Amino acid sequence: MILISFDGFRADYLDKYDAPNFSRMGREGVRAVGMIPVFPSKTFPNHLSIVTGVYPAKHGIVSNRFWDPARQSRYALGDQKSMGDGTWYSADPIWVTAEQQGMVTASFDWPAGDAAISGVRPTRFTRYNAGTTMANRADSVLAWLSLPDSTRPHLIAVYNPDLDHAGHNYGPWTPQVAAAIAVADSMLGSVLDGIARLPIATETYVIVLADHGMTEVSRDTYLQIGDVIDTTGVIVAEGGPVVNLHVAGGKSRAVILRDSLNRRLQHGRAYLAGDIPERFHYRSNPRIGDLVVIMDEHWQLGSDPRESHGQHGFDNMLPSMYAIFLATGPGIRHGLTIAPFENIHVYSLMTELLGIVPPPGVDAKSGFLKKQIMQ
Repeated sequence: MILISFDGFRADYLDKYDAPNFSRMGREGVRAVGMIPVFPSKTFPNHLSIVTGVYPAKHGIVSNRFWDPARQSRYALGDQKSMGDGTWYSADPIWVTAEQQGMVTASFDWPAGDAAISGVRPTRFTRYNAGTTMANRADSVLAWLSLPDSTRPHLIAVYNPDLDHAGHNYGPWTPQVAAAIAVADSMLGSVLDGIARLPIATETYVIVLADHGMTEVSRDTYLQIGDVIDTTGVIVAEGGPVVNLHVAGGKSRAVILRDSLNRRLQHGRAYLAGDIPERFHYRSNPRIGDLVVIMDEHWQLGSDPRESHGQHGFDNMLPSMYAIFLATGPGIRHGLTIAPFENIHVYSLMTELLGIVPPPGVDAKSGFLKKQIMQ
């Protein structure tokens, strides 16, 4: 099984941009109208949910950056020390379970794919290198698939960041995003064509997806948190579409700040952690903070208004946050389009197709996707 993530590939890009190899996958297999990310619709929470089958409050990666009050330390995307420390992760990715059950696995830059989680890493893995091209990734996947039976990975997870960068820097409906999709499409075509030439072609599943979508933002829709509340004694762990605040002074101070935020914000709403709407599955981990602000689409709140024309992290039920999902392989129906579904269910599909027994406590529903997409 080859699991390929194209970070930031919004679901409706497939209908707006020319992508012949993605379209080919849709004809030869199954496509979803969209795949619903977990909340918050950010890179690390979603990549971990896809490979663990649980929501972020359970696997522990509650945002791209967050504060852990018990450890008194910070986890941050881009910080190799925290990202590579397996003790930050509270659920086993599929490659850990697969390795424990005797299967060879590989990860090419997948978030946390180089961390020893439960003491286990993939047999083959790379550490993220921003200079690696999509062509390099395709070549590595095909090289791994060409190994002898005894050493060939049965599960390969591959991460591609370039489209997300284009979406952030230029916005979703731009020539730069169109160009990034063309490169992604070429990479996918190389992988599909390479697999077709291998003797294992008829035994191979390919799942192509993304972690989230992308929507338009600007400096005009970015609010400075210091202009809205007094942040003395407040750790702003993460800003943007979702703001995670750890508040000194207990619940009474958090209530005061919540009420102040809700009086002043016209395009967002603040919640005590225990009052966050249940549909977000985002209450039960101290790393979330004492207070969470959820901004309306296009609006952000924080202290770092970096120049950006595209953003994600918003309400995961917004269509602009939906991600792509396509799958091909033995027994998968051809030319079928299925309704949107939560991305945690990809985990159960993968364990079922590979014959892996999942650990107890996963949130993914057994058989949920398999019964929809298999003949």
